[in-house]
Parts: sequence; C-alpha cells; structure tokens
Amino acid sequence: MAVATSAITFDVQDCKVYTIADLVGGTYATSASVDVPGIQEVSVEPNFITAELKGDGGAVLAKKGKIDRLNFSCTYSELSLPVLAKILGGSVVTGGSTTDEDAVLAIAGGSLPYFAVAFLLTDLQAPASATADDVGSVTMALHKCQITGGTLLSGSTDDFATPSFTAEAILPNSKTNFGTVTFNETAATL
Repeated sequence: MAVATSAITFDVQDCKVYTIADLVGGTYATSASVDVPGIQEVSVEPNFITAELKGDGGAVLAKKGKIDRLNFSCTYSELSLPVLAKILGGSVVTGGSTTDEDAVLAIAGGSLPYFAVAFLLTDLQAPASATADDVGSVTMALHKCQITGGTLLSGSTDDFATPSFTAEAILPNSKTNFGTVTFNETAATL
C-alpha cells in the first residue's frame, strides 16, 4: 500500500540551514548542514501574484495567479553563531588561549547570502479517513532563501531569549523548484 498523502502534524522536531552553491542555469548543491538548535516553531506562507482581466462593465473575463515566493519563519531556543553565519554571511573565528578564549562572528555589510533551510515533523497522526500506510515523518526543504528579518539576539530579565528569523524562498534557477514537501512512511532524519 502507498504512504498516505495527508497527516495531522504536531511539534517540529528538527531544522537545519545550509550554504548553497547556485550556478545560474547549472546545478544546485548545498554544503554540510548547521543545526538550528532548540527549534520551537516554523511556518511557510506563500506570496502570490495575481492579475484580473476585466471587460464589459467590470466583469472578470480571466484571472491568473502564481506563487512569487515562499515566506519562511522560525523561532528557536539557543543563540548560535554557526546559524547566524549561514544566514548573515561570514564565518566564526575562534581565538585566545586557555581561560581567555573567544568566538567572534563579524557582521559585515554588503549583500546577504543565500541559504537553504529544511525542517522535520515526526509527531504525526493519520486522519480518521486515512486508507493508506501511516506517515512516519514530513520534511520540508526550501532551496534558495535570503533573510528578511527577525530577532537575532535578545535578552530580558527573568525570561529566556528566543532568537528568530524570517526569510524569503525564491526559485534557485530554471531547473530547480522553490522547495519540496516529502511524506515518508519510515521516519526520516535531516
């Protein structure tokens, strides 16, 4: 029997970001992943472009729409320099010795990098009407993103900080799509 194509989801289990190598008209590839530690929440919302053709007293004669980009957002638990390096650009430099060590990410100006993001949902339940095999996990991957906002670093008295970022996913090239949603019968990992 085939895997089900619908599932009731609860709780995000994992999220990772990747540097991408995007060759115009060429192949799409990613680097090794960096874990977004303590992932708490993710969401993906489509942004549409629509147009209407009107005539004869304002009657709609035709309508056309397409997905322009996908808006991604996430909230996570631990401040992570490797995550910030992937989404802002740059690299983490460590220095010092013994008890006087440091790790620094210099936030430079200029163009923001593109990155890929993937997240995993594994706490799933089959709908009451399901007639196919259960879904063990759902994975969503967005192939070419750029940060658009968020709270990268915060602090508050008597409360935990929760970093977050938002990004837009665009088409990497004419041969690759925005991303994928995959239903796996056997639970996958990122």
